[in-house]
Amino acid sequence: MPPGPWLVLLAAGLFYLALPIPPTLPPSPSLRDLLPYPKAEREAWVSLHLSLKASLHLLLGEKAARAYDRLLRLELQNQRSGKRAAYPEAKSALLAARHWVEAIGQAKRGQRVDLEGLPTAPHHVLPYAREIRAAASALGIPYGVLAAIVDNEQYGGDKALGLSRGVREVADGLAQGLAEVQGHAPLSRTLGLAQMSWEDALKQQDRLRLFGAWDPARPFPKTETEARKALEDPYLNLLFTASRLRGYFNALLGLPPRDTRLLDDPWLYYLGPAWHNYPLRAQNLETWEDSFHGFFKGLLYQVVLEGRWHLEGSILIPLKAWGPGAQDPPPSSLPTLTP
Repeated sequence: MPPGPWLVLLAAGLFYLALPIPPTLPPSPSLRDLLPYPKAEREAWVSLHLSLKASLHLLLGEKAARAYDRLLRLELQNQRSGKRAAYPEAKSALLAARHWVEAIGQAKRGQRVDLEGLPTAPHHVLPYAREIRAAASALGIPYGVLAAIVDNEQYGGDKALGLSRGVREVADGLAQGLAEVQGHAPLSRTLGLAQMSWEDALKQQDRLRLFGAWDPARPFPKTETEARKALEDPYLNLLFTASRLRGYFNALLGLPPRDTRLLDDPWLYYLGPAWHNYPLRAQNLETWEDSFHGFFKGLLYQVVLEGRWHLEGSILIPLKAWGPGAQDPPPSSLPTLTP
């Protein structure tokens, strides 16, 4: 005689109770828990954060606002956990974020943009606006990401600490000479606007051809000497960098390696500069200076490179609107094929 329905239900219930209970993730700390200040002061900083988030929502949309919120919380969590952070305390990070959002708002409204006090180097970015737009568009990534990388690398080169650019340029020159004589060089490995390594440049051929971003009439570099020569061309330097980034983004987002869809998530403004500057720190979701400020630089340049600007000191002055449908003439090295 088959068991009754109630016996089946009882057995199923006992089996369910015997299953191990999956562990639950601890709740994400609230913003207030991440601000180590007395209540009144803490509420003032919470209010500032929410105001900045609302401003970015109005200026750039909900996704950008969420990405900012994610970055700020990550920075504060890193401060408290002892991981690498851009600032030693929460209030400094929030004040820097306010300065960036003010600049982004000025740019979005077509006003003069005051960059005084911000760690940025637009004089290295604006002259190559056309090449940055073209290289990023060829690989389907936001051009603000690529511009932020150029800014980070060149701003670091401008700093007096260690005379980094001067030392690097001497090493590059010596390495180039050795590469021409010996076929390889053991010294400098990164070159150009985005400080792209010649080893990584040689690995980009398949992806660049997949995206239709490489002129088929142009031989692809095969040696260190050829790669170094190509990387001295600003557009090719940016194109190789964009290709390397696209490979990383596809892998990180779980996309097939040959996926060519347009990527536009604002969180890329953190991931791109972070990974290009220091992959292991990026993997660990740390927020050092180049990754924290790189996020805001990406947002700012995504707006700025849509227009025409003149730089006077630390002031960006709008010139001619770069309206929808406007097209750049191609850079000298840009392939004639449409990606």
